[in-house]
Amino acid sequence: MSGSVVTVGTFDGVHLGHQAVLRRVRELGRERGLDPVAYTFPIPPRLAGARGEVDLLLPFEVKRTLLLREVDRVEAASFEDLRDLSAEGFVESVLVRRLDARGVVVGEGFRFGRGREGDLPLLRRLGLGGGLEVVAVPPVLAGGEPVSSTRIRSLLRAGDIEAATALLGRLPFLLGEVVAGDGIGRTLGFPTANLALDSSVLWPADGVYLAHAFWNSRASPGLLYLGTRPTLGGAARRCEVHLLDDPARDLVGVVLEVQILSRVRVDRRFSSVEALREQMGRDAGEARARLARMERRPERILG
Repeated sequence: MSGSVVTVGTFDGVHLGHQAVLRRVRELGRERGLDPVAYTFPIPPRLAGARGEVDLLLPFEVKRTLLLREVDRVEAASFEDLRDLSAEGFVESVLVRRLDARGVVVGEGFRFGRGREGDLPLLRRLGLGGGLEVVAVPPVLAGGEPVSSTRIRSLLRAGDIEAATALLGRLPFLLGEVVAGDGIGRTLGFPTANLALDSSVLWPADGVYLAHAFWNSRASPGLLYLGTRPTLGGAARRCEVHLLDDPARDLVGVVLEVQILSRVRVDRRFSSVEALREQMGRDAGEARARLARMERRPERILG
């Protein structure tokens, strides 16, 4: 049988709520002999055309990789192409004609069409007329509140990594290519890999974090620093990783996946460079102590 089961959404973060929808898409596809498909937006419609920071939880290609663990195909949607489509037009031209959908799985708060005019009851009515099975998945709750990308962003902005992890169903992580730095970390005895991150991705709150870095077939725990280096007179925010197991390795040009486990301390200005150096030593000691208490180390998310 040809055709597909489709879910539509931004899926920023691919968090526990998204995962519940994606599992149902896969299950329904298996039951009906249909291809499970995710129709998603590289940029959330609410941010299309926005100026300045976008603050996504994941770059699109990373989101696509995670989605493909649950569905057979990911279709990228352009909000500009859909902006003026009515709810009826979206169902007919996108779901039925373009995606050959026989089933649609969405969250209970799903909205669609021009000006978000369509809702779940309308989708059900339109589906009945076109032989389109509509399945609604209730929200996943944590602490009595629905899991959402907005909620996760707020937690990361506050540096609450453990709470964000609980809602994501995995560790938060940053992905970036190592670029040449100014070597100050090395002169302080704590060489760092400087990461160039996707400018659309949200950074957690400034501070020092226990992290785990992966590259090629290697891995090392480390200290992740996010901030402006106020003691050194910095201005631009930087993302730097000090590898605890392999601090001297030159990784320029290598892409690091940095999983964030917990916050060690907030960023602050120290009275001198020597005071900063001493604190960095304490940070490394605290990181090793936390690592010793861990039952198992993280596994790579992107392979």
